Parts: sequence; C-alpha cells; structure tokens
Amino acid sequence: MIGSPGIGKAADFIAAHFSKLGLQTVPGFHGYFQPFEMTTSVDPDQAKTSLTFADRKLMLEKEFIPLRSSAEKQASGQVVFVGYGEVNFEQKYNDYDNADVQGKIVMMMRFEPQHPETKTSWFATKEQEYSSHAALQEKINAAIHLGAVGVILVNPPLTHEDEGMMPFGRNAAFSSSVPVVQVTTAVANEILKPVGTDLATIQGQIDRTGKPAAAVSSNVTINMSVGFNRTQKQVENVAALLPGTGPNAGEYVVVGAHYDHLGHGGPNSLAPWSHAIHHGADDNASGTTAMLGIADRLAHAGPQARSIIFIAFTGEEEGLIGSEYFVSHPPVPLDKIAGMLNLDMVGRISGDKLLIGGMGTAAAFPDLLKQADADLPLKLGEFGKGGIGPSDHMSFAMKKIPVLFFYDQMMKDYHQPSDTADKINFAGLEQVADLGQRVAVAMSTMPRQQYNGSYDNQGLTQMGVGHGSRAALGVVPDYSEGEDGSNGVKISGTVNGSAAESAGLKAGDIIVQFDDKKLGNLIDLTNALAAAKPGQKIKLGVMRDGKRVDLEATLTERKG
Repeated sequence: MIGSPGIGKAADFIAAHFSKLGLQTVPGFHGYFQPFEMTTSVDPDQAKTSLTFADRKLMLEKEFIPLRSSAEKQASGQVVFVGYGEVNFEQKYNDYDNADVQGKIVMMMRFEPQHPETKTSWFATKEQEYSSHAALQEKINAAIHLGAVGVILVNPPLTHEDEGMMPFGRNAAFSSSVPVVQVTTAVANEILKPVGTDLATIQGQIDRTGKPAAAVSSNVTINMSVGFNRTQKQVENVAALLPGTGPNAGEYVVVGAHYDHLGHGGPNSLAPWSHAIHHGADDNASGTTAMLGIADRLAHAGPQARSIIFIAFTGEEEGLIGSEYFVSHPPVPLDKIAGMLNLDMVGRISGDKLLIGGMGTAAAFPDLLKQADADLPLKLGEFGKGGIGPSDHMSFAMKKIPVLFFYDQMMKDYHQPSDTADKINFAGLEQVADLGQRVAVAMSTMPRQQYNGSYDNQGLTQMGVGHGSRAALGVVPDYSEGEDGSNGVKISGTVNGSAAESAGLKAGDIIVQFDDKKLGNLIDLTNALAAAKPGQKIKLGVMRDGKRVDLEATLTERKG
C-alpha cells in the first residue's frame, strides 16, 4: 500500500536489484528514486466528526462512519426515514411519496427492494444485481434535491446485516453537498423507536410487496458534523538506465510496471470488509518481476541502439499516480522517448495466451510483435488497439508516445487476498520476459513512429468515461487529481477526432460545468453524458490556468 513501510521495502529491493545489475541512475533522480509528495490517506477528523441525538454521542467507527463522498459540513434536523430512498419512475416506485424532507435529515437503507422468494432485486434485469437507481449517488442526490440537509445510510437488516459499515476510502466515489454518514442497525432502530417501528418491519413490508412503505417522521433531532484529515507522504518511482550506443543513444525506450498494491485492502479491494493481506502476486508482483527480468537480460546483453529506462511506478492502484508524475516531471525530454512497454498482470498465463494492448498506437507494432513472438509458445491476443486503458501506459499515450501493454486475464482473485504466489505460472512469466526483451530491443531499433490515436476512443468505456451512454465527449481524466472529489474533472488530454478535441479542450483543463450541471468529479461527468444524446450541442465551463473558459462541443456517438 502506498505510504506503508512495506512499499518502502519493495522500493529498496528493486533499487538493490538495479544496482546489482550495474545499471546507471536516471539523470535528475535521487539515486534510483524519483520521490514526490501525494495524499496517502484521508481519515475522519475525530474532533470535527460527530453524530448525536437525545443527548447521546455516537462512537465513531463503531456506531457510525462518514462516507468519503460526504461534504465536510455540519447539519441538524429532525429525521425522516424513507425506506430505501429510491426514486424509480420507470417502475412507479418512489420512497418519497407524501414525504416532507425539506430542512430535515433523511435516513434510508442501502441497495433496493429484494424479492423474498427470488432473492433478487424487484427492479434489476437478469444481467444486473441491482438497478441503476440503487446507486448511492443517485439516492443521495434525490434526497438533496428534495431539500434534505443531511443523509444517514443503514444496511437493510434482513438481507445485508452481516456486511457491516462500508470501509472509509481515500478517494471519493462522488461528491455530496451535504454530510453523509452510515450507522449501524442498532442505532437506526434507536432513532425509529419513538414512533413504534424498526428497520426489519419496514424492510419486510417493502420487500414482500415491491411497493414503498409510508415515510416515517421521527421527532428525533440529529446533530451531525463531518471533517477529514489528509496525510501527505513521500512516495517514489524507482528507475534505472541502460545507456544506448550509436546515433540514437540520446533517445529512449521505457519498460515499466507498477509495484504498489492494496496492503490490507480497503475500498479498492473486491473483498472490502477483509483486513487480510492482499498479496498482489499477479497484480502486480508479476509485472514488476517481468520488468526486472527484462532488465537482467538486457544488462547482460549490453547497450542497445537506444537507451532504455526500466521503471517501477508507484500509486497505480490510486489512479496512475506514479506514471502521471513521471511524464509530468520527465527526467529526459518526452519527445526523445520512442516507445513504452507496460507490464501489468502477466503472471497467470493460461493456454499460452497473452493479451496485447496498444498495438494500433504505432504502425510498426503489429509486425514488430509478430517477429518477436515468432518462435515463442505465446499466443498473442488483443486487449484494445488504442493507448487508453486502465494501467500506466495510458500516461505515456496521453503524451503521444507509442505504447504496448502486456496483460494476461481478469482473474477471479483480482484485488482480493487470494491473489497469491502459488497461483503464478512461472514458466509463462519467463516467456513474457523473453517476449518483453525482444520487444524492448525492437523498439530500440525501429524507425521513430508517429503516435496513432485513432483507436483511443475504444478504451474510454474500459475507463468508465460515459459507460452506458451513446454520447461521447472524448476526454481522458487525470486520475491523479481531485482528492476531495468536488473540484471538477481535470483532464490529461483528448481523444483524436473527438468532440473534446474539436471544442478546444486541452490537457490540464478542469471541466466544472456541463450545460447547467456543475461537475464535482468523474461520476458527475459520466452521469451527464448518460443523459445526453449524440449530436447534442453542449456548453462546457472550463478552468484553465486559473481562469474560466466557456466552450461549446457537439457530442459524438460512442462506438462499440
């Protein structure tokens, strides 16, 4: 985990390996390290976070916990319990029927009504677990729209009691303009006790019928306050240099992999209530190992036609933080980097199949890969031809540097404690290192390639930008920004031929408004696109170099 003693040991291990191989340090680095500061943790401020009612102060983290998406504010008011807090006009379901929540605190259950026999949502399709109306952001926004000054969430006791309260995350999934907390079932029942009911009774009624129960107005007054502490720590990329020889020695090939993972879990884990060690053997000890294996092979082979930078990135799991910092503070001119190879999850090769991303970012890449794999057992598949994707190569692609991405598969152990070393295919990992060595050498000798961004739009759905929408804007978010989740959407670039490019959006712009909708973060932009249509003309409010710029864009249609 970033900011932990463990990742410091990992960084030292990688640096020691580079030193043992006799590789040089990168110009401008502190030895083998590129240090920088980042927010490594956000925690509830004990002094500023409280929840009280009936002269009782609740215990933080035991009886209540704020959401990371909460506003840092105070609020007080009477409580209105609105069942699941869902507004679903398609299904003629509205938990707010005849409810007055203006100036009050809304309490609602998470998720949505579940049929007692099928054990599935009343409103979801067969492909869904819940409908989109169950999303916390949508439910919280509905409460705010109707005048609520605060929101309290609680698990439905008949179906999700054992899940406990949601873990507090470093990043905000969305932004709320009012304080939002989650409480235990016991606390919620205390709040409902004066009106003679409890959560299980109301949930049972709603789940049996698929119809909302009447809102319950309690005469209990809640006082709530939320504040956060943010911790800044030094983190570091770890890199080494193999100088080239010949006329192109002043140009570079980058071979990279991220070396951070999830520590003991947290919100990015797919076992979010577990505090067990998340080993990250495939994600991404395998990629780091392959990168070190390629460095070992090439260090013994000697100088290549271009210089080669081997780099282990930090902060990938938090949003490509390390690679974005590298390209924003490059130790060598970016226009001297001929290509980048990224290795992320390459340890679970099955059936000798390796997926390749970015093959379309340079004209030479298809033949280059075919020749490199000619006598190897690996069967190469495709993971998108463009440079936009959920790993560190995207940071380079946004700087118009041709990229290749090696990837095995989406394993069932992804982001869980079960991603352990005993499941690694070590023979397959050796094959990946063999292929990576050949690709790095070929990149060092190939003629300079112009970046081809024509396939980049394919990768935006993978990144969740406008997912579920037919309308496309074509921006690539800068995931290293927006720590408080309410400052708009900072972009690291635009897709070739996109509406964003035509409108004049630039890397570093912060989109703060989409027509009449203010944007707090990426989720807000995604929702705005979901409500828009291809061909629609929109107005964008953008902050550029501290000044407001108003632009117009004509949305295109998302393909594929």
